[in-house]
Amino acid sequence: MTATAVVKLLHEGKSIEEAATGDGPVDAAFNAVERCVGENFVLEDYVVRSVTGGKDAQGEVIVKLAKNGRKMRGRGLSTDVVEASVRAYVDAINRYYYQMKLEG
Repeated sequence: MTATAVVKLLHEGKSIEEAATGDGPVDAAFNAVERCVGENFVLEDYVVRSVTGGKDAQGEVIVKLAKNGRKMRGRGLSTDVVEASVRAYVDAINRYYYQMKLEG
């Protein structure tokens, strides 16, 4: 079975929406994010853990990405693990672009 995800991101006030497929919902969401930004990243590490307990537990996701010799870490938090995963992935990508901007 192939998973499909649709992701909508805002960049400088402009909405970008892309759909993608993957081996599971998180992989599909990551692929959709990469389609939104127009670049591919290497996922080096993916960690998910519960931050709180109960039915409305918060899940924390930490990802480590690599691209062009740079390594970035991102963190996401949500009651939905897929959403937390996307937040972490986008956080890491934002850090990548911030590093690129600083380096000129």
